[in-house]
Amino acid sequence: MMGNAERDSSARAREIGEELRGARVAAKISAAGLAKAMDCSQTKISRLETGGRGASELDVTMYLTACGVGRKEILRILDLVRETDDGYRLRPHREQMPDQLRSLSAQEALASSILVFEPMLVPGILQTEDYARQVFRAAGALAPWDIEASVKARLSRQRLLRGGESPYFTFYLHEHALRNMVGNFPVMHEQVMHLLLVSSYARCEIRVIRRVASPGGVFGGPFWFMRYAEHRPMVYVESHTTSLFLEDKEDLDKYRQTVGKLGELALDGAQSRRWLATLASEYDRVKDPRDEHPRSDLA
Repeated sequence: MMGNAERDSSARAREIGEELRGARVAAKISAAGLAKAMDCSQTKISRLETGGRGASELDVTMYLTACGVGRKEILRILDLVRETDDGYRLRPHREQMPDQLRSLSAQEALASSILVFEPMLVPGILQTEDYARQVFRAAGALAPWDIEASVKARLSRQRLLRGGESPYFTFYLHEHALRNMVGNFPVMHEQVMHLLLVSSYARCEIRVIRRVASPGGVFGGPFWFMRYAEHRPMVYVESHTTSLFLEDKEDLDKYRQTVGKLGELALDGAQSRRWLATLASEYDRVKDPRDEHPRSDLA
């Protein structure tokens, strides 16, 4: 059973903990050494690094100073400390893409399992290089010279899918996301083949929701439902300019209902792999670039 401190830990507190632990590791200081430098117990260091409630501005400042962190970084992390926990956290993207958002990376790294729903596009963490490049070009939000850096950042996140201690991923992809033409047929063929590869990873499952089973748009936009071994779950959604982290119980309950419904409607893992293999063959067979869609042999 979870203790009160673990149960009450918020996404914000866990993010602060990850920032602190990262600073200590980067400084090559042991927890015992840092406790000695701060004249405190190792238990306190552990509490700060695991997102225990009650981290004060003074504690965080002393911790980061002992790790040799610069003033600008200290002020950035103190901004996190000053935020309130009300079940809703908005993080602006500003000049970053969501793939580069520290808040998202921190939560991903700590999750035990992550469920992803995507109704219209292949999720960024599953995209091939060419698919991602075409998505950024079509969106028109980046200058041409920034696209390659964004593609690289998106691809770098895929390491999370293969690690031995990575979260267990379940991807629910609507058929619309897989037939929505991005680039051309070779790009789509490569993308679907990549999905088949990812579905073979030990900690990844891809499940397809056929359009005959559910119309597109019924469940709204994409979301990530993250579960943690010692903390309550969290839902992540994003817009063009901000990312939203939801921890309110009523919100979580509604998303749990959606997750349950997705599980009822989707093909299972083996069925999805067969369907993806057939779709990859369709994309590979199309020779006429004037066609808008491959033949639907999957009815």
